Amino acid sequence: MTNPPLPTAERAIALIKNEHRALSRILGAMQAWIARARNVGDERNFELFDSMLRYIENVPDRIHHPKEDQVLFPALARRTSAASALITGLQRDHARGAPLIVALRGAFQAYSHGTANGLNQLATAIDEFAEFYWDHMRREELQLLPLAQTHLTADDWQSVASAFGDNTDPLFGAELADDYRHLYQCIVELTPAALKSYLEGATPGGGV
Repeated sequence: MTNPPLPTAERAIALIKNEHRALSRILGAMQAWIARARNVGDERNFELFDSMLRYIENVPDRIHHPKEDQVLFPALARRTSAASALITGLQRDHARGAPLIVALRGAFQAYSHGTANGLNQLATAIDEFAEFYWDHMRREELQLLPLAQTHLTADDWQSVASAFGDNTDPLFGAELADDYRHLYQCIVELTPAALKSYLEGATPGGGV
């Protein structure tokens, strides 16, 4: 039976889900960009897509995953062996994401340089990455976080909340967190009104 939520646990979970939501909305906006690019006459804003691609190239591996790998996962592994297989799978996902992003960057470069069938290749690459990453985030939210709520202590949750919410934490660095918040804001500013709904409601690195 799940323990009653601790205030710090609730804050940490909200921060984690907020970062997930920001990443998910970027992926949705990229898919919407592809759909608009298929319409003859729609402006193909390569700068916008490149900014979104830079966000997913950098944020998961440089900001989000280190917090999980270095703080959340070890804390849960210390408290219970029930999460061992799940943690191993999630860590494997962290490694698997990199080649998918490389493939996505390559597909974007090919399309932006006019390669035949380039848009279809780019659409396939973003769909594959999005499905992979959405599945990863679902397993964290539906399986890992409930286990964490059951087993982590108040001190554990304080460490997790600090990692995800305290931008002065020297483990991750305020400058890097500020960089990706600024990049997200640039994406919002570049995004046409028809696509802005995909980006609303998430503040990377902040509260909900």
